[in-house]
Amino acid sequence: MKKEYTKLFIDAILLGLIGVISARIFTYLVDSTQHLFLERLVGFEDGFPGKNFLPYLIPVATTLGGLLSGLIVYTLAPEAEGHGTDAAIKAFHFSEGTIRPRVPFVKLIASAITIGSGGSAGREGPVVQISAGIGSIYATLTRRSIPERRLLLLIGMAAGLGAVFRSPIGAAMFSVGILYSEVDIEAHAVLFCLLASVTAYVLNGILVSWEPLFQVPDIQITELSQYLAFASLGLCTGLVGAVLPEIFYRTRDFFRGLKIPSVFKPAIGGLLLGIMALELPQLLGGGYSWIQAAIDGKLPLGLMLILAFTKILALSLTVGSGGSGGVFAPSLFVGAMIGGVLAHFFQQPPAPYAVVGMLSLFGAAARVPLASLFMVIEMTGAFHMLGASALSVTISYVIQKFFAGAFKYQSLYEGQVPTKFDSPAHRGEFFYDVLIGVKVKDIFAPLRKKWEVLPENMPFREFVDFFHRTEQHYFPVANKEGKLAGIFSINDVRFLLKERDIWDLFVIKDIARSRIITVSLSEDIHSALHKFTIRNLDQLPVVADEDPRKFLGMLSRREVIAFYNKRLAELQKQKSPISI
Repeated sequence: MKKEYTKLFIDAILLGLIGVISARIFTYLVDSTQHLFLERLVGFEDGFPGKNFLPYLIPVATTLGGLLSGLIVYTLAPEAEGHGTDAAIKAFHFSEGTIRPRVPFVKLIASAITIGSGGSAGREGPVVQISAGIGSIYATLTRRSIPERRLLLLIGMAAGLGAVFRSPIGAAMFSVGILYSEVDIEAHAVLFCLLASVTAYVLNGILVSWEPLFQVPDIQITELSQYLAFASLGLCTGLVGAVLPEIFYRTRDFFRGLKIPSVFKPAIGGLLLGIMALELPQLLGGGYSWIQAAIDGKLPLGLMLILAFTKILALSLTVGSGGSGGVFAPSLFVGAMIGGVLAHFFQQPPAPYAVVGMLSLFGAAARVPLASLFMVIEMTGAFHMLGASALSVTISYVIQKFFAGAFKYQSLYEGQVPTKFDSPAHRGEFFYDVLIGVKVKDIFAPLRKKWEVLPENMPFREFVDFFHRTEQHYFPVANKEGKLAGIFSINDVRFLLKERDIWDLFVIKDIARSRIITVSLSEDIHSALHKFTIRNLDQLPVVADEDPRKFLGMLSRREVIAFYNKRLAELQKQKSPISI
């Protein structure tokens, strides 16, 4: 095993340990603020209104939470606002994997206050930004290269998610797949992310619990009619998933356009959410207890239908206003309610439809169908529903992509790029891939242009006459035996062309460079590209394999680029016309 692989495996285990610690701290802070705001102040008990429930204090809790969060974020680290995952995605693509060291700690406190005070947001976004930030800090402390820093960012992300959501495989798939809006992943990071998430999952299980986050009865799906019903659920969640990002980001744009200090915007969002929650307290927080109620069939049809759409607005007001929280849990909430509605329509047990609705909606709206499939199945323990889940999330994803094309915002994560080909993190890699195996002889065309070779004893005055008749910019020089002896460019003699009085004092040998950078016909084109950059040359002499002094012609950097573009166009034609 390579030394660097061994080091990365050790990194993954260490970040898995750190991920558990940060996840436990974050969970403790969320639970503590929730106890303070929602339980002691408002009167909730175990996520539901209790006997001392005071609904008129809900707007007080959500507004105060938004105000505190806004003050912390916009004073200390403005990039900690919003749902967090997008910031981590952008750091991977556009910031060389760098996240400011203070950001994870600001995100930790601000998100705990937002969620704990009733903000309609989830833990996924904060966990991603916190754990990715820890990965970035770790990379800085261990003095890692930029590619390794990006990799450690993903490993940290997987560790945090694996601990919080008890989803080792889903967390790893989320980390490597959330970067792209089409079905593409960072394949080289999969094993390391998986090791980190499994490490975090195991340690969290030992410290806390091995139980899935949701309890789901074992209901078998064996009838064709059932699979047709789940296909229709995929259609419904795909349509809602197309609208969800548009509503979310349009709300964000509205708040950004308000001419008031940013620190007060989350408080306004919290106030509007609190007013909605006076009638619908189910909208507060991530809503896990209400998701479980939908799974258990304890919610009436009309209420689930209302909650499915008001939760989208509640999420948009909380996070779109600048509050600090994730979009994962609210998306699961919406999907569970849609699934519960369809279960009533088909007169079926609600649990399978709620679970499949959860993963189908988020998988489509976030453009991570595979990650969503694994995460929700692991979070519910509903492995017996893999077939129906895969069918539904596939249909949902395709429908979402089709209809979302009509909107400005097409994914819950606007930092995503379509594929690795579009990511600055992979800039230059595909140039190598397209030209792999190409030799100089595949590009060099000696008959395309005739190159004049100058004798080394040519007087410079005679060269001046020749220069005015040629379009050459590089001039190879030959000795008496006709072998390549030197070369010079127009830039080398430009100053001499203005000094007529000294033209008779020089011959070509006096000005030619004797140390020649050449390429041979069988040389790999990547070697040639490296030579172009050594002295920023535009052209290189091509020599025979058997005689490095036998001049055959000149190869230009422009010819290589043209060949690359041609090969790229050919490869694009060979690609499937369908992008998913």
